[in-house]
Amino acid sequence: MEEGQRNIVGVQVSDSANGTLKKEFRENEIMSIEMWKPKKNYSVPIFYTRSGNFTVLTTLEECGCVFSAFASLDTWNLVNLKKGERLETGSYGGRLYFQNSSIYTGVNLKSMGMWDDLVARSKEAKEDDRDILVNRIECSGRLDQGQFIKASEVFYIDTWEPKRNYHVPRFYTEEGCFTAGLTFQSCKEAFPHFFPAYNGSLVNMDWIDRIEEKIYGDTLLFKDSEHKTGIARNKVKYLKSILNQ
Repeated sequence: MEEGQRNIVGVQVSDSANGTLKKEFRENEIMSIEMWKPKKNYSVPIFYTRSGNFTVLTTLEECGCVFSAFASLDTWNLVNLKKGERLETGSYGGRLYFQNSSIYTGVNLKSMGMWDDLVARSKEAKEDDRDILVNRIECSGRLDQGQFIKASEVFYIDTWEPKRNYHVPRFYTEEGCFTAGLTFQSCKEAFPHFFPAYNGSLVNMDWIDRIEEKIYGDTLLFKDSEHKTGIARNKVKYLKSILNQ
């Protein structure tokens, strides 16, 4: 999909106008990406868009809300049954193996008893063409650069602990294993066409209205929006030349 046309999975930070929480946003509606600290001990990307503010998936519970067609087959997983290939059963429950892969996940006895209904529900669900911001997890445990994968490509989701007491979603696909994109660096790599306004901010130049220059600091103002963000003084001249201001 061309840059700007992606429909990206996210968790809305504030209610939309009709009081419901949205679960995705359009890439071409992003005004800026910054880092946000929802809790004292960690920070995550926040996307300021024309249709609300969104952050990334950080828990399995959030994944369950966003991927409502996925089934919880055990206490620790969310499974895309459309990608299931064969089910092996036993007294303990079962294992679901996925298409063109040796990857499998556990199925508890409760889910085994509901299997036909779960599969039927999965077949009725529409193909999920949304994109997820991720980093590939290398064999060494190190993370590759930020990128996007399709929700429809995901086999199942569980959580992992990249650092102590920090459990975040992990996505299994035919192409490998990925973690949710949780860093500013992930965003820089996944959105190379956005302008780095300062060390912790990326901006979509399509939405910039003007640059407000003041003695105490310079600010970017966006079209038809109250949202604004700072810009490093040494970036102003260059950005003006791009915007022809």
